[in-house]
Amino acid sequence: MAKKKAYKKYRTLHLPKAIVDNLLLKLHLGFADFDYKPEIFLIILNEIISKSSIFKKMENYSYKFIPLYSKYLKAKYGNSYPNYIRFLVNQGIIWNDNYYKNKATYYYLFDTNKYLKDYNKLLSIHNIIVEDINPPYCFTITEQNLSESTEIITDLNNQKNRISTIWYEIKILITSKNKKYLTSSYNDDSTFINNAPKHIKKMGSHFRNNFRIDAEKAITFSITQYFENIEKAESEEEKLKAYNKYTSRVTSIKAIEGGKNLKSIYFKRSKTNGRIDTNLTNLSSDLRQFIVGYEDMVYLDLKNSQPVLFNIILKEHLINATGNLKKEISKYFEYTTKGVWYEHLQELYNTTRKESKDLWMKIAYSKNKSYLEDKKIFKEVYPNIYKIISSYKIKNHADFAIMLQQIESNIFINLISRKLVEENIIPFTIHDAVIVKKEHKKTTLKIMESVFKDALGELPSIKEE
Repeated sequence: MAKKKAYKKYRTLHLPKAIVDNLLLKLHLGFADFDYKPEIFLIILNEIISKSSIFKKMENYSYKFIPLYSKYLKAKYGNSYPNYIRFLVNQGIIWNDNYYKNKATYYYLFDTNKYLKDYNKLLSIHNIIVEDINPPYCFTITEQNLSESTEIITDLNNQKNRISTIWYEIKILITSKNKKYLTSSYNDDSTFINNAPKHIKKMGSHFRNNFRIDAEKAITFSITQYFENIEKAESEEEKLKAYNKYTSRVTSIKAIEGGKNLKSIYFKRSKTNGRIDTNLTNLSSDLRQFIVGYEDMVYLDLKNSQPVLFNIILKEHLINATGNLKKEISKYFEYTTKGVWYEHLQELYNTTRKESKDLWMKIAYSKNKSYLEDKKIFKEVYPNIYKIISSYKIKNHADFAIMLQQIESNIFINLISRKLVEENIIPFTIHDAVIVKKEHKKTTLKIMESVFKDALGELPSIKEE
């Protein structure tokens, strides 16, 4: 009787050609002085390029970065992980900041031109023909020019920028030896979903099975935007930011396109703040228009969400509040629940709305001793609330932000989403917002109103998209 043919599984990564070529050339030249698994190098690079956009600095940073704890690296890649990091750093493929006790080390990628210059220099020095550099046996690499279907701006003639739109699709055969770091995140998510409360289990399954994106249109949009930003850039730093913005978007789009078949869709809950993190929460807002079926959905977002949710904490302080504190809380409550908190800060500081948002970030989330001049006006107008905020940041300035995020996740995941699922409405969530079908808008708003009235006493401002 013939043996049944084994079904092979693969993990697919999408990475810029310039970075991968640089890595493969240095491996080909024998620069790695240890017994390595080549796919680990690519997974580490993929982590940096795909996860860096999760951070709030998002599309306004000069370098792509991700903080990684040694404990995490060891658990995922084994005891030899320092060899991989050391090689990538020493060979100029990534760089890292200084290590601080009890803090994660931040790892960064360089800009494309650095990889290109380095690559061409090594080819020349060692007199190497590109065709002689073969990918490792476990890889299948396909080159993709993402800009082929994009209308290129005619005034932009810099070939280096077009090189940035050439990526590799890398298929890696999953084996018993490498599945730990190729599929562990997806498998961990599966375990979480299967053991989660009933409504979260349904949300996780629904997300994996139904969240899709029109990848071609989304990538075309991102590349067109990239070329426009490059053309407008007035410095190398602005060009680098444009490139990072573009690569973050392409990576996000490709991960969604791959879906559960390529183990690149994710749905997990943070143990720290309780938020549900998914490919959607990491997707730039202007790419939501390309979600499949989005024209039949409605996006319902709590305006001024973090400032609004702070009212739940302030309610506890009202119990023994003085007359002045009661007045401050009443004033704060009115501005935040009406959705005009940032406009109020604009008036206080005589600044723009964007700058007022930045000011709130400094007031609420920075260290107590930082940005004292920026906090001065708020401290004068809301002295007692300022003291309350500061009191939650004495031990660790991140504690206040985490507390607000925990309140947010309780409101949106434990209460609103649970009630929606009980009504057979399975939402997509983005921390302080839900996305549902338009036909479910009325029911969703009723549920949100009920939850917020219980928590705040009245319905705050909900923005609809």
